[in-house]
Amino acid sequence: MSSRKRILWFPLAAVVLTVSVLAGVGWIGSERAIHPKPAHYRWELASFPDLHPQNIQIQSRTGIRIAASFFPGTRQPVIVLSHGYGDNRTQMLPWAEFLHRHGYNVLTYDMRDRGGSGGNAVTLGALEPMDLISAVDYVASRPGVDRNRIGALGLSLGGAVSILSAARDSRIRAVVDDSGFSDAPRVISSSFEHFIGLPAFPFAPITVAISEVRTGQDISSVRPVDVIARISPRPVLILHCQEDQVVPPGNSERNFQAAREPKEIWRIPTGGHIAGHTVAREEYERRVTEFFDRALGE
Repeated sequence: MSSRKRILWFPLAAVVLTVSVLAGVGWIGSERAIHPKPAHYRWELASFPDLHPQNIQIQSRTGIRIAASFFPGTRQPVIVLSHGYGDNRTQMLPWAEFLHRHGYNVLTYDMRDRGGSGGNAVTLGALEPMDLISAVDYVASRPGVDRNRIGALGLSLGGAVSILSAARDSRIRAVVDDSGFSDAPRVISSSFEHFIGLPAFPFAPITVAISEVRTGQDISSVRPVDVIARISPRPVLILHCQEDQVVPPGNSERNFQAAREPKEIWRIPTGGHIAGHTVAREEYERRVTEFFDRALGE
């Protein structure tokens, strides 16, 4: 090989190697993003002896089966609880407990590709709203539930999904968003290292692009901030711990600014991601139940 050809070959080889490494690491990142590891909790159903679920299967409008638990209450309103990214319905048991104690019917469910539900990937909010709406289909048809008094509460990804779903489905009469994100591209960049275990630059955009190809979904267009205004005149309560470094509080500030009245925001002074119910349990439960009482009252 001539010296001139070697001079031309080395930069080309460097480019090919760099692209291959980025693509390979991006593929690993996408695998971790759409198939997060199973979550584990300090509690289980037995930790809440007053909760007696009816375990059910819900047919999602997307064609998969959703595993869910219904906790019959003493009142007619119902609250649908949506867990966070990579989690499952067990995460929501403390929320189910205090809402059920307050008399509400409660439904928890596993998002797609989580727990006992079907689906082959987490889509970071692209398909999950249709699964929540399918859960609303179920509770709206259930005897003893007032279909005109359905509320939604979600944590993190579940909060974003609750916003997206309520913007599409007016049957959801009130929304509590605990630490939801404003738009997928921004939160993927800010929380990438925490959830995926890789540096955000340059792998976050590569991971998103590969994840979109693998799931067939436009994850970059998942933007609760663009649709939250459609929920009005139904009320929204936004909660966010100010020390959250996973989904920064700015996400909730953008959502709150974009929302229309009636809207409320509680900036919880301490605590990390979705820690509000831990660091301020009594006030958290009071604010949430009073909000749903006003929105879904008898």
